[in-house]
Amino acid sequence: MKKQKMTKYILTLFFAAIIWSCNYKDEIKPVQKYKTVTTKYTEIKEIISKEVDDTFYVYVRLPKNYDQSNEKYPVLYLLDGDISFNMATSIVRYLQYGNDVPEMIIIGIGYGTMMNDNEQNFRERDYSISKVERFHESGGADKYLNFIEKELIPTVEKNYRTSNLRILNGYSLGGLFTLNTLIDKPELFNYYIAGSPYLSNDISELDEKASQINKFEKKKKLFISVGETEDQIEYHNPIKRIEEKLDKIENLSLKFVEFENGTHFTCPTEALTYGLRFVFSIMEQ
Repeated sequence: MKKQKMTKYILTLFFAAIIWSCNYKDEIKPVQKYKTVTTKYTEIKEIISKEVDDTFYVYVRLPKNYDQSNEKYPVLYLLDGDISFNMATSIVRYLQYGNDVPEMIIIGIGYGTMMNDNEQNFRERDYSISKVERFHESGGADKYLNFIEKELIPTVEKNYRTSNLRILNGYSLGGLFTLNTLIDKPELFNYYIAGSPYLSNDISELDEKASQINKFEKKKKLFISVGETEDQIEYHNPIKRIEEKLDKIENLSLKFVEFENGTHFTCPTEALTYGLRFVFSIMEQ
């Protein structure tokens, strides 16, 4: 008898739960179509380069008060823009809260991988100086530099209110390209930030070119960094070699930093943060 009552009780609860769940579903309203919000201060442009014979995606971040002023702004140019652009916009914003850096226009130069994971980047082709056998394509730094000088910078300065202050930031192979640009075209940028530059394939050529420079015509600032745990042969030795050579050049203010316990993949944020703080420590007009 007790078993029959228990069974009846369980069945009653079961059917009650079913009825409640059906009524609950009837009360659920369909979610309204979500809105896609585009940020007011960020633009994405495609630039077809005749110099490189390729299309680049250029990410542009304007200062918050850009539309409310007639001010001209410094421009921070970022290599590896697909991955460095969002990082840089956050870092710059934090540094502005502390008055470490002024408002600036941020330009990320990328290959479209930020929007489409299927896109391929060609940093080995564009940032390296010499032909490297293990790279699919390499040795295109001269063409890429021509793209920046003759196509990108004129486009940016035509479309935005820019001051005469330009900063170039690169990491790893981008750091190599940054140092090579300082040596080959020092007038193109005012400040250079080279994080953990990968120099092992090109150190001899860089060293030879740097040896021929005694003085820059105008004052420049260079920040070089490396992570403490990075490979001694591939990073520390060649970086120290070129740092000692560049430090002898007149009109170049150079700061070298080794980040404690830093790895190659933990240091990009530190390199840009401390690099920007260094180059803007004394504003040079």
